Amino acid sequence: MKDNNCFLNMQCIWMASNIVDYKLCDREFNCDSCSFDKSIRNIQHHVSSPKIEDTKSKAQYVIQNVINKIESTEFNSHYHYFSNHLVAKNLFVDTYYLGFSPVMISLMDNYTRIDYCSRGDVVRKDQPILKIVGPWGETDVTAPMDFTCLGHITENRNSAERWFSLIESSRDELQTKSAPVSDYHRDIISVAKELTNFQINYPEIGLTMMDGGIDARYLFQIIGNSKYSDILNTLFHKSLRNGLK
Repeated sequence: MKDNNCFLNMQCIWMASNIVDYKLCDREFNCDSCSFDKSIRNIQHHVSSPKIEDTKSKAQYVIQNVINKIESTEFNSHYHYFSNHLVAKNLFVDTYYLGFSPVMISLMDNYTRIDYCSRGDVVRKDQPILKIVGPWGETDVTAPMDFTCLGHITENRNSAERWFSLIESSRDELQTKSAPVSDYHRDIISVAKELTNFQINYPEIGLTMMDGGIDARYLFQIIGNSKYSDILNTLFHKSLRNGLK
């Protein structure tokens, strides 16, 4: 029996053809009445310069790579996931690692971390615990629950998991403040949709990379500092249940 909720079965023909990175069909494959289909055909019609196309392809690759990463996100049933995209992993008894969610790891690039809390600090929910700073701007990250900071962890950016603090908190506190994984799935869909819409609505994507000979490698260089900061701020400070604004 066909599973209508399966990503493969819901892929738009343009996504299945690898023309766009992410698009699920919401019109029962009635392409003739689909504005998305018309937009794609219009973009293809206007792309003519080989040099621009090459530059554009590099930009699209950066975005596609991010979308692929967040779509392939795996969730560990033994971890605690929070609505502001932090994750806790139990070490022993009431001691936990605190770090970034796999969704956030896929999005974050070229940044510097500035810590707030120090060893021994009692931290309350919604209290700032660190600042993320980069060429795109900065954003604060707050505590998703009450805990005691036991120390900082040197971040390994080559690791699939990024822990930045060792904390102490009760299991009940973590379970109460944890968010359902279904919220993360909604976030994945919302971010992927936002990035795909950027590609569709801005066919000149990548042109600015030719200015000054700059070769963009990071997502913020492709979509712009403002849009990138908006995405990070939205994820760090609230769930995407109503979509990105």
